[in-house]
Amino acid sequence: MKKILFVTLLSLFGLTSISAQTKTAEELKAEREVLKAERKTDAYQERQKKIAELKDPGTTSISSIDALAANSATSLEEVRKNNVLIPELYKRTIGESIDGVTDVTVKKPTLQELLTVSEGIAKTLKSVTASTAEIAKAQGDVKSAGIMKAGKATKSINFSKDVNSLLLAELASQGKLINNLIATLKSSKNL
Repeated sequence: MKKILFVTLLSLFGLTSISAQTKTAEELKAEREVLKAERKTDAYQERQKKIAELKDPGTTSISSIDALAANSATSLEEVRKNNVLIPELYKRTIGESIDGVTDVTVKKPTLQELLTVSEGIAKTLKSVTASTAEIAKAQGDVKSAGIMKAGKATKSINFSKDVNSLLLAELASQGKLINNLIATLKSSKNL
């Protein structure tokens, strides 16, 4: 799990530096086509379904486990919001939906709007990374909590594990797309 976190963080950092480099319009378009194809894969669709179905397990009266679950629930909600927002930003930036339907009636987002979303993705990734590090501590707290609280506490920890594993891949996907939109907006010279 730590290896996945490390690779994800590196890839997100790499994406930020890549977007700072200038790419041609053709390269950006080719990159968007790859990102659109990724969104149509079974793995992506399954991840979206799981993200939509996850439910907060509630409180356990063990503060460390409740804090972990609350952090995971907040991160999950941020990703859900981005899943609604990013396709709209895509449509406004590119002039078509992710499915390829042309729409020229909308105002392009500002660079600041896209950067704000990008910063939110980075903040959520940092939060997911921090909660992943807290899981081991929380598992120790389950053992010391006693048998009566162990079932609900284990359910809560499993919720956080599920959220973290799903969100790492989703945040990487969102980061790639928003960085492409930022580069596209910068290259269009319509700032």
